[in-house]
Amino acid sequence: MKNPIYQDVYFKMRKLITTGEYIAGDFLPTEDRLEDIYGVSRTTIRKAVEMLAADGYIEVKQGRGTKVLDYQYTQDLNRVTSVSDTLRQKGYEVTIKDIYIDRIDASIHIAEKLEVAENAGLYRIQRVLSADAVPTAILINYISVGLAPGLDEKSGKISRLYKFLESEFGIFIDSCVDTIFAKNADFVESQMLNIKPGSALLEIHRVTCQAGRPITYDISTMRADRYQFEVKTSGR
Repeated sequence: MKNPIYQDVYFKMRKLITTGEYIAGDFLPTEDRLEDIYGVSRTTIRKAVEMLAADGYIEVKQGRGTKVLDYQYTQDLNRVTSVSDTLRQKGYEVTIKDIYIDRIDASIHIAEKLEVAENAGLYRIQRVLSADAVPTAILINYISVGLAPGLDEKSGKISRLYKFLESEFGIFIDSCVDTIFAKNADFVESQMLNIKPGSALLEIHRVTCQAGRPITYDISTMRADRYQFEVKTSGR
C-alpha cells in the first residue's frame, strides 16, 4: 500500500534533519518554498510539518517560522526495549550494516554476568545498526550456546535479537539490569560509526533475564549526539 503524500513529505523532511542538512536552530523554508520543493499542496505541507512537530523535530513559532529542534533518539528505561526497537518506534528505517556471529569461551567477567562456568561456550553476536542510513550503534550480545543451539547458522534472520529469541527458541526476556556510562570513541569505534575519534558515546552494559535467570549479556555503544535515555519516576 502506498503511503499518503504528506507522509512521504514527512519522511523526506525528517531525513534532511536527521542527516544534518538542517541542524538544531535552523529554520525550515517557508510554506510557499516547501510547496515548490516538493510539488505538493499547502495542506500536504502542513500535515507533514504537524507530524514533525509532534515527533519533536521542529517547533512552529508564530510569526517567526519553523525551527529545527535538538532531537535525539530517546530510549525509555522504564521498559525492557532494545536499541533497534526504540529506533523503529521513532519511525526510523533500521538496517543492519554488518553482522558477525562466532563462538567463544566465557571469560570470568561474562561468566559471572550470565551465571555460567568460566570457559562455557557462548555465542557472540556483533552488529552495527544504522537509522535512516546513519550508523548509530554498535551492538555486542553474548548468550549461552545451550540456550540457543545453532544460532550461528541463522544470522540472516536476526534483525531484532529479543524478538528472534522469542520466535526461534521460546525465550521471553522480561527484565534487565542496565549500567550506563559515557565514553569517547576510540579509532575502531569512530570508523564503524563514521565519526571522529574522541567523539562522545553512550554505552550500556545489560544483563537480560527470563524469570530471574540471566539470558544475555549485551554491550550497546551509541552515538551520544543521536541517542538519549528517558527515566520517569514518581514519589519518594
